[in-house]
Amino acid sequence: MNRSWCRRPVLSLALMFVLALAGCSSESPAGPATKPASPSATETQATPPPAPEPFPVRAFADINADPVSEDRAAELQAVLEEMSEDADGAGMSATVLSPEGSWSGAIGTADASGRKVGVRDQFAIASVTKTIVATQVMQLVEAGELGLDDPAADYLPADLDFDSNGATIRHLLSHYSGIPDWFDDEFKEKLATRPGRSWRLAEVLATIEEDRWPAGETFEYADTNYNLLGLIIEQVTGRPLVDVLRDGVLGIDRIPRLIYQPDEAPSEPIAMPYAEPVSALEARGGTLPSLADSTSAGPAGALATDASSLAHWWQALCTGQLVSPESLTAMARDVETGERIDRYGDGHGLGLTNMTGSDARSFGYGGYNLGYLAWTACLPASGSVVVVLTNTTEVPEAWPRPLVAEVDCGEAGATP
Repeated sequence: MNRSWCRRPVLSLALMFVLALAGCSSESPAGPATKPASPSATETQATPPPAPEPFPVRAFADINADPVSEDRAAELQAVLEEMSEDADGAGMSATVLSPEGSWSGAIGTADASGRKVGVRDQFAIASVTKTIVATQVMQLVEAGELGLDDPAADYLPADLDFDSNGATIRHLLSHYSGIPDWFDDEFKEKLATRPGRSWRLAEVLATIEEDRWPAGETFEYADTNYNLLGLIIEQVTGRPLVDVLRDGVLGIDRIPRLIYQPDEAPSEPIAMPYAEPVSALEARGGTLPSLADSTSAGPAGALATDASSLAHWWQALCTGQLVSPESLTAMARDVETGERIDRYGDGHGLGLTNMTGSDARSFGYGGYNLGYLAWTACLPASGSVVVVLTNTTEVPEAWPRPLVAEVDCGEAGATP
């Protein structure tokens, strides 16, 4: 096993988590920072980027569906328990799919009754939704129904009163559209005070300021990009997004608890946000973390799942079952440099980013919303998939690091 990642400075991963667990806003503590302007389109065309390395589909070919040994399961569970203790007993659920076998574990408090989280508990996963929607877009690209460099405006409703800034489909996928985000502190307050409200897309878009950056020049993380992509999918197919997903990237086996809210409702067992009473679900509009959150975020962050279902979805993605290896290579290509994504914040692909810092390669995404955090990645060094979910936002920086290190290095919490 390649153990170079085990020797990298721990700080690189800690800083990455401050950025990567966002998933919703550049203004939130978990959101990626704004990048300096990239070279102009003319300069980029004058010097073509190098061909990216192919996506390492074969690295994940040896994942073993059988359970890991009892001893190995105990080791992984012990690491998860430590992680929960470090977060004051927060509920956590995790799944590891690896060549040595598969494992799911859970620990911590699920709700105010004191019930412990189980491996089937559903959690909201916020912006991990973006990778799933990006994959659906790539399926449409492969089918010839979209082009990555087509103007987004070509596929948006003619009566949509919104400035798409000349952005292309690629710009939306990679957060280079120049369009601002709507998820700021003011909007978070609206979500918190009226959790049962159902938001329409037009209402969400109306909250966005008019100023724009030039499309293609600046990385600025914005849920708005994926709100528009969801609308584009519906316009191209003539069908509701949930139906397209169910017949597309969600139309696979082993993901029974992966749902698109509010069209599909969570079901018990549920890890409630901040371990609230289960009765609070009704006041929250029946979705996780709330109806206000799921309807405003939509294709930018409305999914909920258990850890096992999500891990099997990532396995299907990284083994080339959902889109071609060529599409995966495009998704994993740093939009600025043209090379494979190696960094978070400095490098972002099409619905994918590197979740483990600059000295190791991984392909995944993080999610943050009011009451949940999610961490997901395919790890080529060990040929593994790791998913960790929690029902709190009060966790240490780089909170999944011990489990990721145990999987990739065989030593919990490995440090230089």
